[in-house]
Amino acid sequence: MKFNIELPDDLKEYLENQYKEYIKKRTMTKKEMHAVREWVKDGNSVYDNPSGAWLDWGVRMEFLDTYRDDEYIRQHTKGMSPEETKKFALAYYGWDDDPDPEINDSENTWDGFLELDPDAVPFV
Repeated sequence: MKFNIELPDDLKEYLENQYKEYIKKRTMTKKEMHAVREWVKDGNSVYDNPSGAWLDWGVRMEFLDTYRDDEYIRQHTKGMSPEETKKFALAYYGWDDDPDPEINDSENTWDGFLELDPDAVPFV
């Protein structure tokens, strides 16, 4: 593999071996394989991603998964304004600003946690 940047030989070998093992395990289209290959040629691990995204359980998302998310959003937002695209992406990731009607915001504040009871015995 010809890398796009200068890297130590041992890192090149590590990234190339990681890439070869990865493409054996993961099913992907030719376009996805090309994107993963270019990502690695730029000196990155297949287990890293450009946005620094993490899964809910504290594991970094793989490049291919973030690439697929980006492609999905790109395909579904063609012709949308930047604001519409942003709303779509936020909703896709579950980060939209639409409040959940089942939740009463007045009951879910941090105010109670910030008040200290002067008579309370502190934890030791």
